[in-house]
This record gives sequence, structure tokens and C-alpha cells, in this order.
Amino acid sequence: MANITITRREQLSRVAWFLALWLAGVGGAMLLAMPFRLLIQAGARVAGA
Repeated sequence: MANITITRREQLSRVAWFLALWLAGVGGAMLLAMPFRLLIQAGARVAGA
């Protein structure tokens, strides 16, 4: 029978990796959307002026 117990250190490591990858994904999405947001704001400024 295989030992399927997960130690506290392994569990924390998995949670840390999940959080790191999730934050990297959210940050990447924000950086990808930033130029479009700036273009929309610039267009709104030009249209409103």
C-alpha cells in the first residue's frame, strides 16, 4: 500500500506554488490589458476635448 499522507511542508509548498502561479496569471492579464485601457482613455480624452 502506498503512503499517501501529505506532510505539512508539502502542503504549504503546493499552496505557495498555487498562489505564485495565480498571482503571475493575474499580473500577466493586467499587463496585457493595460495598453488597451490607456488607448481607450486617450481616445476618450481626444473625443471629449
